[in-house]
Amino acid sequence: MRTVTSFRLGRRTPSATLPGLTLAAALLAGCGADGGGTGDVPTPAEIIGFAPGEDYKLANYDGIKAYFETLAASTDRMLLERIGESTRGEPLYLAAISSPENLRRVERLKEITRTLAYARDPEEGYGSVLDEDEARALAQEGVAVVWIDGGLHATEVAHGQLMPEMARHFVTDESPETQRVRDNAIVLLMPNMNPDGLNIVADWYMSNVGGEFEMARVPELYHHYIGHDNNRDWYMLTQVETQAVTRQLYHNWFPQIVYNQHQSSPFPGRIWMPPFENPVSPNLDPLVVSSINQMGHSMRRRFDEEGKPGVNSDIVFDLWWNGSMRGGPDYHNMLGFLTETAGAGYATPRCYDEDEIPDTFGARAGNLPAKTPSTNYNNPWLGGCWHLRDAMDYMMTAAKAVADMGAKLKEEYLFNHYRMGRRQIARGNAAEGGPFAYVLDPAASHDPGAVVEFMGLMSQSGIEFVRASEDFSVEGPAGDLAFPAGSYVIPPQAFRPYVVDLMEPKTYPDRRQYPGGPPEPPYDMTGYELRFQMGLEVVNVDEPFDMPPGVWGEVSADIAEVRGEGAAGFALHGNSNAVYRGLAAVGEGDGGGGGGDGGRDAQRLRTTRDLSAADGDIPAGSYWLPGLPADQARTLAADHGLALTGLADPPPSDAVAPGSAPRVAVYRSWQAPMPEGWTRWVLDEYGFAWENVWDADVRSGDLSRFDVILLPSQAAGGIASGNLPGTMPDEYTGGLGEEGAAALRAFVEGGGWLVAFDQAVDYAIETFGLPFRNRARGLSSQEFFIPGSVIRLDVDPSHPLGYGMDEEAMALFSRAQVLEHTGGAAGGDGAGGAVGIGRVSTPVCYAAEDFLVSGWTLGGEEVLAGYPAAAQVGVGEGQVVLFAFRPHFRGQPRNTFKLLFNALAASATDGLPPSPGLDCR
Repeated sequence: MRTVTSFRLGRRTPSATLPGLTLAAALLAGCGADGGGTGDVPTPAEIIGFAPGEDYKLANYDGIKAYFETLAASTDRMLLERIGESTRGEPLYLAAISSPENLRRVERLKEITRTLAYARDPEEGYGSVLDEDEARALAQEGVAVVWIDGGLHATEVAHGQLMPEMARHFVTDESPETQRVRDNAIVLLMPNMNPDGLNIVADWYMSNVGGEFEMARVPELYHHYIGHDNNRDWYMLTQVETQAVTRQLYHNWFPQIVYNQHQSSPFPGRIWMPPFENPVSPNLDPLVVSSINQMGHSMRRRFDEEGKPGVNSDIVFDLWWNGSMRGGPDYHNMLGFLTETAGAGYATPRCYDEDEIPDTFGARAGNLPAKTPSTNYNNPWLGGCWHLRDAMDYMMTAAKAVADMGAKLKEEYLFNHYRMGRRQIARGNAAEGGPFAYVLDPAASHDPGAVVEFMGLMSQSGIEFVRASEDFSVEGPAGDLAFPAGSYVIPPQAFRPYVVDLMEPKTYPDRRQYPGGPPEPPYDMTGYELRFQMGLEVVNVDEPFDMPPGVWGEVSADIAEVRGEGAAGFALHGNSNAVYRGLAAVGEGDGGGGGGDGGRDAQRLRTTRDLSAADGDIPAGSYWLPGLPADQARTLAADHGLALTGLADPPPSDAVAPGSAPRVAVYRSWQAPMPEGWTRWVLDEYGFAWENVWDADVRSGDLSRFDVILLPSQAAGGIASGNLPGTMPDEYTGGLGEEGAAALRAFVEGGGWLVAFDQAVDYAIETFGLPFRNRARGLSSQEFFIPGSVIRLDVDPSHPLGYGMDEEAMALFSRAQVLEHTGGAAGGDGAGGAVGIGRVSTPVCYAAEDFLVSGWTLGGEEVLAGYPAAAQVGVGEGQVVLFAFRPHFRGQPRNTFKLLFNALAASATDGLPPSPGLDCR
């Protein structure tokens, strides 16, 4: 008998995990510290209350963590470490499983893996050399470190449910194979990379199991902020879970093998595994690629030995992009790879008839035959029933194969980590595939704080660099290049592929499904360098030079600049994203997220044109802080890395526009698009108060408490109609409808602002009858295709939406939109039209020439080059702002964040001067 329990969004409810928790506490109380081996090791069912893998049951994190805690207390073959805390406060655990002897010397084994990873003795500092004989001796002494994780994508439930069983296997199994694994490897098991998501998904499923909506998708993001994009965060490191794992990979354990489990095999395959699809990034060491191929073939052979069909390879998933959990380790000379097992369908089984099996499958038509054997699908799966238990069994087979390879070839993997590191150092010294070194002077970048953020990311990712303690110069192509103290130098090093990949522009190969046919989509991004996304001024130095004196690995926020004493007050320059954190800190705003009045009563004064002062120029868009004492100005600048200029007299009254902290609403659909969560994250990160509004809130018609409503990227039909009736419980169906559209029109016509991003521009154009059309809408991929590339922008810094921006910026364009001004008073298909279309301005254009900075484009010259990337349209007393791309895409393009921030600020500022912006096509 399956039961239905209640579900509430964002809240925990009782589930099937609870009955065993009291037993867990009792077992913990009764176990000794070293456990005396494995005699008292409980099964997962004894702790959780059922055996994960049963049909129609999912354990949430309460049971999973209780099992790992109990297991750690019952054996001396496992260490359990709390490595951090999830966004919603759950403990993040990492289990190290090996022989008791290895665990007693674990710090020595970590020292060995670190030394081999960096290809030098860490005690001797940068520039020391570990010779081959020393490396081979360390490889003999050490053990392989094999990382296996579960739960990253919470709707892919099988790996998260499997981890207790997997841990028990590696702890208790006494087969010769598993004993060899414990003797020659440390298996690192992360029970769940996203425990908040597990709770959301398990609670939702268990609340609906046995009912009409048993298979309904979760109506909220299954990570508090970013949902599925938690596997897109592995060089930007925005989330606490990503940061916690990154510390383990690049500062603590330095594993040779990083195995990331997923559950979305291309159908009808039962598990995808390496070898990967092309293309391969030229920045990767070739030994990474061949070693991953070797691992994949070994895994496949084990499946064939066990008679498990459906193994597929060399389709869909490529080795180009750096931003996934398994991708980042590849650029650190680790073997990072994933598997994708079939059946992301909760715990409900499904049966497939033979006639449901297609003739071919894969990213390209006819990529792999589905019914006859081929080299990459040698044992086809021809249908049948598929249970959660089947998926878990496949994952267990794969994990055993990976751990066995790590143990058998432990010396090879350890030594090859050293070998690749040495090779990358040599490539850097010869300036092959990139320069000898990169130099970053924070003061040279438009936003010096972006340099500090970037170097912080490099530090978290284990990259070696020095912050110069004195001025220095190096040889350049046209003479000496001089750099001030405080500049950062990133020299040749073992992890050089990671640095080069985030610095050097890419040319993605033009891949087609067949000659002359549509493009073959990449797995994710084709160009994504942080050098461009963060607006960094970086100097490539090709000629070798001695490193300047300084502190290695130090990141300093000492970039503040305060000019003058400011008898009348100080102007806070708007070039830094951190301005809004600073305003919140001085009481100009409410730094909290998700509520509050945002400091509405505190006045914000913004300069509307460039000003000259005795101590330096003040750009338009600076914040005037009258009466701010000099000591407080210096504290503000130091705390947030800001620039302020003091004025002896206040600015002219006609050069300052009064305003306040904006009252921000973020539209949140029950379709749970990830851009909505990223929008919340950015607002929280930079000190903006905000409030979610759902469909019913908008339809109610009373939106007067807000200055601005944000429409995150979502298809127009999704905004208008939402989830269809009958697809999930009634409270989660429907969209804004005509009631909501009318409420938005009334809000804007009465003086409010609406800001639409990417796909949502179509909804705004139609709802308000705006004189724009989306040039990308309805085009085939053969006509226009930019799947994820860095695109050059032209910006008007004198326009209120462009305040604080440089004249040239970089957008991350991921299948985004292109605007075209239709020239009429009311364009689009207008759902009733809008009253009083007013001034139209275009402050941002896609560059007319050389628009592609990195990646791949098809049709960009005809469709995109020179056309508007952003527009502002007066509607009644209010404004509609269209961003054809996402200026805060995945929290990465820091150089365009200010476009979003300026729109928010402008919505709560009076008297901003009208500006036509740029003359786009």
